[in-house]
Amino acid sequence: MNVLFLLRNAFGATSPPFIDYLKEILRRYPDGGQILKELIQNADDAKASEIVFIYDERRYGTGSVWREALGKYQGPALYAFNNAVFTDEDWEGIQRAGRSIKQDDPTKVGRFGIGFNSIYHVTDLPCVFSSKHLAVFDPQMKMFDDEEEGYRWSLDDEEDRRHLLKFTDQFKPFQDIVHLVSRCSWKKIIDEQNFSGTLFRFPLRSEASEISDNLYNSSKITQLFNSFIADAEISLLFLRNVSSISLMHVDTNGTTNVRMKVSVASPEIPLYQECFRREMVEGKTSYKTVSCFSSSGTETKAEWLVTTSRLTEGNIPEIDTLAEKLSFLPQVDVAFQCDEVKTCDSGRLSCFLPLPNNETNNTGLPVHINACFGLTDNRRYIKWQEEDQKNDESAMWNELLKKEVLPHVYLKMIRDAVQLSTKSLLPASAVYSLWPDLSKTEHNDRWHEVALDVFKRLFQTKGIFSLAENEKNWVAASEAVFPSNSTDSGVMSAVSRLLIKEGENLITFPEHVLTAIRTVFPEPASLKWVTPCLVRNVLRKIEIGNVCKDDKLSLLEYILSDGKYKELHGLQLLPLSDGSFRSFTNKEEDTVLIDNEEFSRKNSFVKCSGCPVKIQVQ
Repeated sequence: MNVLFLLRNAFGATSPPFIDYLKEILRRYPDGGQILKELIQNADDAKASEIVFIYDERRYGTGSVWREALGKYQGPALYAFNNAVFTDEDWEGIQRAGRSIKQDDPTKVGRFGIGFNSIYHVTDLPCVFSSKHLAVFDPQMKMFDDEEEGYRWSLDDEEDRRHLLKFTDQFKPFQDIVHLVSRCSWKKIIDEQNFSGTLFRFPLRSEASEISDNLYNSSKITQLFNSFIADAEISLLFLRNVSSISLMHVDTNGTTNVRMKVSVASPEIPLYQECFRREMVEGKTSYKTVSCFSSSGTETKAEWLVTTSRLTEGNIPEIDTLAEKLSFLPQVDVAFQCDEVKTCDSGRLSCFLPLPNNETNNTGLPVHINACFGLTDNRRYIKWQEEDQKNDESAMWNELLKKEVLPHVYLKMIRDAVQLSTKSLLPASAVYSLWPDLSKTEHNDRWHEVALDVFKRLFQTKGIFSLAENEKNWVAASEAVFPSNSTDSGVMSAVSRLLIKEGENLITFPEHVLTAIRTVFPEPASLKWVTPCLVRNVLRKIEIGNVCKDDKLSLLEYILSDGKYKELHGLQLLPLSDGSFRSFTNKEEDTVLIDNEEFSRKNSFVKCSGCPVKIQVQ
């Protein structure tokens, strides 16, 4: 009686069937390149160093399969191989849909994505072979007995080993791909009872199912690969373990073609690594060489600087609290392509792998930024504290990383780049290319604030300006002579030669750096600028006879440009018809004429700087 009463009044929330859960995932998370990214993230978490994606167009036999119904999954398939092995924890985790075992581990990348279940965009029957097991997932419960959601063979089990050898058609796809990626025979793996790697097989969905009506064919696999290739060069910059990713194609005849391979190497660089700004952040800067091989046989290489830094505990309590609560790491990385000497404004945001290349995820900064960001549910955007999520803790976390950590990391990269320049390992032009271009960020308040903050901190440090005479030497703003870059280049070349020869600390930099100095530097008028007055003062200290004629004429043009003619007195720069120069004086008898076609000797005036004047200093 009591039992019946309890059943009649039972109440409570229930979880949806797994099929409904999968449909919701596929509805919320768009099909495309994110699928490969999820697999890459999981491989990186497993400490794999190599990943190979393979599209195999072959159709295999159906005469010797485990269940007759499995025959329709013997057609074309997408494979993902990595050289790590599943642990017992991994086998448990891959079965826990929506309940990631990585949830509280901030060192794991994959927990930020939608995980393994994203592959149901492609397939109805995913398979995985690793360590001592080969497993098949069957969410529709149609392939195996007793409405099981899958099946797993064990290499430790004698009967299972016999089955793996007996059902030749069923396991021939694994046999061929295992040999392709590891050069190891199927029989040897069975005999040794272990596969030293992980191989996923995703037979392409060829007909609508209860899971999805999204059919996959060669064209869609090509699109999937293309979406990765678009970001291939930057996809390895922020991963912790994966250093090589390949895309391969096997046609219906079994001919294999490597469509693309991207790899990264990290040679040691001689930097003195130290805690920065009173241990606010700790980290290092390293070189990374990214190589891309294409199916045409061409290879391209790009050199990157990557600075990785983590906020030290105790500096910002609010970040410490959120890091523990959200299981996030207070780490920010920045990457800069240092073999392209240009002002770059194509900086992208990453959460270990690049986020979609759209306006929201582009910063206008010359560096790519990576962090343990809190993302929107579909993993396409970073959360920010906008009206609808003012109190969202992930959004608060992102704002704090951007404001409190990123400027320190960015500044560290610039300082380390200067150090590399002093060792002739990086040209000064590349260092200046690291400086934000304010004209590229001014229409994006979020990242313009970062650029301004970086400059404010940068201008408080020493040794950030490269000498024109020797770019390996860097000086503080208080020691430098700044060019104005507002005069004819030929004239300024003569001025530069004079100042360098006379020991002035003249510096050179691109226009966007000059803009930053004039915009952000406190009291830029207090700096020592190249002016006609400065040049006149230098000229008074030297023996002018050592200056060539052309430079004398250019210097004369420059020191006349401010109209302070009285300050010409005593300078031996007045050109005469015989090619010599004499000093400017204020004596009537020293009046001279400059003859030209427009104002000849017959005229009582001379022409100087475009108007008739008498060259006489009163």
